[in-house]
Amino acid sequence: MSAQRLNDARQKILVVDDDCTLRELLADYLERVGFEVRTAPDGRAGLDALDGCHFDLILTDYRMSAMTGIEMAAVIRRSDTVTPIILITGDFYELNAEIVAQAGITRMLPKPLKLNELLTCVQTAKST
Repeated sequence: MSAQRLNDARQKILVVDDDCTLRELLADYLERVGFEVRTAPDGRAGLDALDGCHFDLILTDYRMSAMTGIEMAAVIRRSDTVTPIILITGDFYELNAEIVAQAGITRMLPKPLKLNELLTCVQTAKST
Protein backbone atom coordinates (compact mmCIF):
# COMPACT_ATOMS: atom_id res chain seq x y z
CA MET A 1 0.00 0.00 0.00
CA SER A 2 1.35 3.42 -0.85
CA ALA A 3 0.80 5.94 1.90
CA GLN A 4 -0.43 9.33 0.78
CA ARG A 5 0.46 12.37 2.83
CA LEU A 6 -2.44 13.93 4.66
CA ASN A 7 -3.40 17.58 4.25
CA ASP A 8 -3.42 18.14 8.01
CA ALA A 9 0.04 16.61 8.19
CA ARG A 10 1.16 17.71 11.63
CA GLN A 11 -1.69 16.46 13.78
CA LYS A 12 -0.36 14.72 16.89
CA ILE A 13 -1.10 11.10 17.77
CA LEU A 14 -0.16 9.29 20.96
CA VAL A 15 0.50 5.57 20.40
CA VAL A 16 0.35 3.45 23.57
CA ASP A 17 1.35 -0.22 23.33
CA ASP A 18 3.50 -2.51 25.45
CA ASP A 19 4.66 -4.43 22.36
CA CYS A 20 7.74 -2.45 21.31
CA THR A 21 7.74 -3.83 17.77
CA LEU A 22 4.10 -2.97 17.10
CA ARG A 23 4.41 0.41 18.82
CA GLU A 24 7.35 1.38 16.61
CA LEU A 25 5.71 -0.02 13.46
CA LEU A 26 2.58 2.05 14.12
CA ALA A 27 4.63 5.16 14.89
CA ASP A 28 6.74 4.76 11.74
CA TYR A 29 3.67 4.25 9.55
CA LEU A 30 1.75 7.19 11.01
CA GLU A 31 4.80 9.45 10.69
CA ARG A 32 5.25 8.34 7.09
CA VAL A 33 1.70 9.41 6.23
CA GLY A 34 2.25 12.79 7.87
CA PHE A 35 1.37 12.68 11.56
CA GLU A 36 3.54 13.75 14.45
CA VAL A 37 3.71 10.74 16.77
CA ARG A 38 4.73 10.23 20.37
CA THR A 39 4.81 6.76 21.92
CA ALA A 40 4.35 5.28 25.38
CA PRO A 41 5.05 1.70 26.53
CA ASP A 42 2.02 1.34 28.83
CA GLY A 43 -1.11 3.07 30.12
CA ARG A 44 0.59 4.89 32.98
CA ALA A 45 3.28 6.26 30.66
CA GLY A 46 0.49 7.22 28.25
CA LEU A 47 -1.20 9.26 30.97
CA ASP A 48 2.14 10.88 31.81
CA ALA A 49 2.60 11.80 28.12
CA LEU A 50 -0.76 13.60 28.20
CA ASP A 51 0.31 15.79 31.12
CA GLY A 52 0.66 19.25 29.64
CA CYS A 53 0.58 18.03 26.04
CA HIS A 54 -2.29 18.05 23.55
CA PHE A 55 -2.87 15.15 21.17
CA ASP A 56 -5.41 15.08 18.36
CA LEU A 57 -5.91 11.33 18.73
CA ILE A 58 -4.89 8.48 21.04
CA LEU A 59 -4.26 4.97 19.72
CA THR A 60 -3.93 2.38 22.47
CA ASP A 61 -3.62 -1.34 22.94
CA TYR A 62 -6.12 -3.09 25.22
CA ARG A 63 -3.97 -5.58 27.13
CA MET A 64 -1.03 -3.91 28.82
CA SER A 65 0.66 -4.37 32.18
CA ALA A 66 -0.43 -2.18 35.09
CA MET A 67 -3.34 -0.55 33.22
CA THR A 68 -5.47 -1.66 30.27
CA GLY A 69 -6.32 0.64 27.39
CA ILE A 70 -9.91 0.76 28.65
CA GLU A 71 -8.76 1.82 32.13
CA MET A 72 -6.50 4.46 30.60
CA ALA A 73 -9.38 5.78 28.46
CA ALA A 74 -11.65 6.04 31.51
CA VAL A 75 -9.02 8.15 33.31
CA ILE A 76 -8.55 10.36 30.24
CA ARG A 77 -12.30 10.91 29.92
CA ARG A 78 -12.47 12.44 33.39
CA SER A 79 -10.76 15.55 32.01
CA ASP A 80 -10.99 15.20 28.21
CA THR A 81 -14.25 14.21 26.56
CA VAL A 82 -13.25 15.26 23.06
CA THR A 83 -9.99 13.61 21.94
CA PRO A 84 -10.76 10.45 19.92
CA ILE A 85 -9.43 7.23 21.47
CA ILE A 86 -8.99 4.16 19.26
CA LEU A 87 -8.52 0.81 21.00
CA ILE A 88 -6.63 -1.96 19.19
CA THR A 89 -7.08 -5.47 20.49
CA GLY A 90 -6.79 -9.15 19.78
CA ASP A 91 -9.88 -9.57 21.99
CA PHE A 92 -12.11 -7.60 19.62
CA TYR A 93 -15.02 -10.04 19.66
CA GLU A 94 -14.78 -10.86 23.38
CA LEU A 95 -14.89 -7.30 24.74
CA ASN A 96 -18.17 -6.01 26.11
CA ALA A 97 -19.25 -3.15 23.84
CA GLU A 98 -21.07 -1.38 26.68
CA ILE A 99 -17.94 -1.30 28.88
CA VAL A 100 -15.88 -0.05 25.95
CA ALA A 101 -18.40 2.72 25.25
CA GLN A 102 -18.64 3.71 28.93
CA ALA A 103 -14.86 4.13 29.02
CA GLY A 104 -15.11 6.64 26.18
CA ILE A 105 -13.49 4.59 23.44
CA THR A 106 -14.30 6.17 20.07
CA ARG A 107 -13.52 3.11 17.92
CA MET A 108 -12.07 -0.39 18.23
CA LEU A 109 -9.86 -2.15 15.71
CA PRO A 110 -9.05 -5.88 15.73
CA LYS A 111 -5.55 -7.31 15.63
CA PRO A 112 -3.88 -8.15 13.41
CA LEU A 113 -4.14 -4.61 12.09
CA LYS A 114 -4.45 -3.74 8.43
CA LEU A 115 -2.69 -0.43 7.91
CA ASN A 116 -5.22 0.84 5.36
CA GLU A 117 -8.04 0.19 7.88
CA LEU A 118 -6.04 1.94 10.59
CA LEU A 119 -5.54 5.02 8.43
CA THR A 120 -9.24 5.13 7.51
CA CYS A 121 -10.19 4.77 11.17
CA VAL A 122 -7.78 7.54 12.22
CA GLN A 123 -9.06 9.90 9.52
CA THR A 124 -12.70 9.14 10.40
CA ALA A 125 -12.15 9.55 14.14
CA LYS A 126 -10.43 12.91 13.64
CA SER A 127 -13.29 14.27 11.56
CA THR A 128 -16.04 13.46 14.06
